[in-house]
Amino acid sequence: MTVTKLEPLKLSIRQIAEVTGESIPTIYSAINAGDLQTFLVGRRRFARPEAVRAWVDHLEAQSNAGRPVSYRSREALGDHRGVA
Repeated sequence: MTVTKLEPLKLSIRQIAEVTGESIPTIYSAINAGDLQTFLVGRRRFARPEAVRAWVDHLEAQSNAGRPVSYRSREALGDHRGVA
């Protein structure tokens, strides 16, 4: 009997962080920058594995071109809206 392993069709933000080694804030920064394509199911955000691969390919291409991607938080960029 052959057992077929089904690959995941969607990855949660936590799973994306686990497989890429990036932090969850970095994942959200990539989403907000439009570099990582995601979708909502209810209130939870997911990405297809192909989208995660495309994002990692983008990071690699930018690095190889001498322009490594650096995602910064709003606070690091001087945006303190909503900060008391």
